[in-house]
Amino acid sequence: MSSSRLEMPEWAALLRNLAPVGDQLIHRWGRANPSADDRRDLFRLALSAVANGYLSHIALDPRRPTWTPCWNISMNMGGPCPDYTYRTTDVDPKGSYRISGFRGTNRFVEIGQQSYELLGHEGPTSVAPMQHSLDELSLGAKGAFSVILSPERPAGYAGDWWPLQPSTVRLLMRQCAVDWIEEVDARVAIERLDDAPPTTNAEIDRRIANLGPWAEGMVRFDIDLARWYRDHHGVNVLTRSKKIESIGGMPNQIYYDGAYEIDDDEALVIETALPRQCLYWSLLVADDRFATVDWANHQSSLNASQARLDRDGKVRAVISKRDPGVQNWLDKADNPWGIIQLRWKLPSDAPDPVVTRCKVADVRKHLPAETPACSREEREEALRRRRVGYQMRQHW
Repeated sequence: MSSSRLEMPEWAALLRNLAPVGDQLIHRWGRANPSADDRRDLFRLALSAVANGYLSHIALDPRRPTWTPCWNISMNMGGPCPDYTYRTTDVDPKGSYRISGFRGTNRFVEIGQQSYELLGHEGPTSVAPMQHSLDELSLGAKGAFSVILSPERPAGYAGDWWPLQPSTVRLLMRQCAVDWIEEVDARVAIERLDDAPPTTNAEIDRRIANLGPWAEGMVRFDIDLARWYRDHHGVNVLTRSKKIESIGGMPNQIYYDGAYEIDDDEALVIETALPRQCLYWSLLVADDRFATVDWANHQSSLNASQARLDRDGKVRAVISKRDPGVQNWLDKADNPWGIIQLRWKLPSDAPDPVVTRCKVADVRKHLPAETPACSREEREEALRRRRVGYQMRQHW
């Protein structure tokens, strides 16, 4: 009997493919004298990008589409909005698909057509993404819906139909909930209706070979984007976005972005009016790699359900490491600098926010006198609801 040991050279090739990723990212990050904790944190982020590359690239097949998790706390890239869940699937622009399910009760569900793989998407695309809302569709009992996505409307078909653009290779579904516990996410399925040839071995091998560049490229892109906001929007300000709407942001949403950089005993007070009409709004803080601060265990975001409005109709939020003792705290955790993002969804107007830097001890000087204190017990309950609410959403 032969005692020779079988080998899988493809596995060794994959490990060689991944080998340079860590050094590439620590160099790109550029944090001076990174500690063991810094390196461990970046290592975990790189591992999550590897997982994302498998789920969002290697495992997908436009012949047999399925909605696959894209971004969440475990795959925290690109400043995920804590109110959103993200799922993606590949499609063949020549194919015909049915998207069906049940609407649910959350704030909105939108599916965008995208003309690029996430890998290597470095700048504006020449094709504006087509965005579809489930609320455009006819809803039946229990919110049931069904829509055909195809290059041409099927002959004799009178039901809901969305045109599939000739450049589309990928769909991205965003579901938004404002009350994470009470609102119910949609249940959505996708199936291909026409015949298609099997995915070739060459295409599968191409995607596997992309895994290292995918992991490096995803994190590098976000590091570079955070730095771009810092350099072009400024520090401790919020400026209407000059970039995100052209690199994958929602086309019917207005973004304000900027960088924060404050000491541990300092805070930023953000003050803004709300649009006269607006489907949805939120504020979030992310780190210097554009990873949103852990939103299940930190109050790193606020929306209409979570924030307190003042008597003048404005929202005032406080960014700091130390708890300022007010409801509208945005916890930046231990990050020396990072990103602030404000978004207005389908707004009638776009009020410009004002950002004021001060000591945490002086925060109340910049808030209305009637601003109530937030007790330790109230903060713990708010965080408990966030932890529960995060798990109530369909992230997986």
